[in-house]
Amino acid sequence: MYNICVFSTKYSYRWVKKCESIKINNVNLQIYIYDDLSHLEKLFLEKVKNYDGVILSGQIPYLHIQKYLNEYFSTIPCAFFDITERDFYYKIAEIQYKYPEFSFKHSMIDFLFKENNYLSLKDIVLPEDLPYHLSDSIEVFGQPNAYEVVYEAHAKLWEEKRIRFSLTRLTNLYTYFENENIQPILVTPTFDSMKITILEILKEIEVVNLMNSQVVAGYLEFSMSQNDPTEIEYRQIALYKSILDFNRKLGISLITYRSAIHYELLTNYSDFSMITNNQQNCSLVDFLREQLSFKVKIGWGIGKTLQEARIQAEKAATYCTGSLTESYILTKENHLIGPLDGKTSIAMKDSDIDKLEEISNNTNISLLHLQKIYGLIYKLNKESLTAEDLSIHMSISVRTASRILKRLEEFNYASPIANNVTRAKGRPSKLYKMNL
Repeated sequence: MYNICVFSTKYSYRWVKKCESIKINNVNLQIYIYDDLSHLEKLFLEKVKNYDGVILSGQIPYLHIQKYLNEYFSTIPCAFFDITERDFYYKIAEIQYKYPEFSFKHSMIDFLFKENNYLSLKDIVLPEDLPYHLSDSIEVFGQPNAYEVVYEAHAKLWEEKRIRFSLTRLTNLYTYFENENIQPILVTPTFDSMKITILEILKEIEVVNLMNSQVVAGYLEFSMSQNDPTEIEYRQIALYKSILDFNRKLGISLITYRSAIHYELLTNYSDFSMITNNQQNCSLVDFLREQLSFKVKIGWGIGKTLQEARIQAEKAATYCTGSLTESYILTKENHLIGPLDGKTSIAMKDSDIDKLEEISNNTNISLLHLQKIYGLIYKLNKESLTAEDLSIHMSISVRTASRILKRLEEFNYASPIANNVTRAKGRPSKLYKMNL
């Protein structure tokens, strides 16, 4: 049985409650009502550990949780009930029947943006007859005062007498207009589209479960300054004991195989994610640095088969060239992640944290990503980075890294500079000087 929780305001509950009558095998839905976004954060933190997936009633709560609780948001499949083209045009037909004078040209529709292809309106309606819309990007709903931003956009157009109709997704928008004799038209997801959302998040949950059950290999090799059998035996015993102690400390069971000067570990993806904090830092590194007087190379390998994972792990260990115990990951797509330095984090000044929060609010890039970039600049001791640098060290795709850098460039927090280092294939990667 998969347990999915749904978060809704008291206003949205009027239509969200329809999902309770959706019957899908092995799915149990539980709805929770929140008062405001601060209350939503508390509920999310309280409930997320007990559920397999989360659905938000709309894009504002979804983007809020994604931005402010990203470290928890990324650990569980999340979605929001969206309006499909079918939902939209069904509602438009209803509106045109009820209001024969309706026209797109004299309307404000606050849920049209490039991410949903403007619900194909730009393919149907002439440019001069298109409705007003809030923003070209859904990211506007991630602002701290999103509800006020939406209201003010509608109110300004009414005040200027440009529109006669307001179409909205915000179920509480009418409360803002109570004293202005304006009644927004609410558009909500239909029963069928809500069912589609639930089925989609169910697929994500099944993928996560499949990933968590896959095997991950670890390759631990200790350094040897000389070929001394007594020293080799001592280090074998010391490393093996440390692995057992680490197992007990975390309450996990790493299957361990011993060879001459290395150990092989086998575990599942779920425990591997815990050990590496979702491939961000490696608690085993810190533990071994404290327990052992000698360096250990730790390679983690993920593969389609156990043999492939073992090969990837051994390759990953070869990248450990530092003077201390460290760790690298080599994924089945041959993405190298590391070095993972352990649980220690960079001490940040309050002024730096405030600055990163300001950048996060301006760019709508999550504070967690900005902190990682800040840490990467510190760790690599350089202010100029490529998308590949971010991809390797932040465990994100190159495409995502490029989007982050372009977003920072747009707001003058990064600037492209000449890069004379040529890659093995293709042209040089674009280099950005960071200004955080």
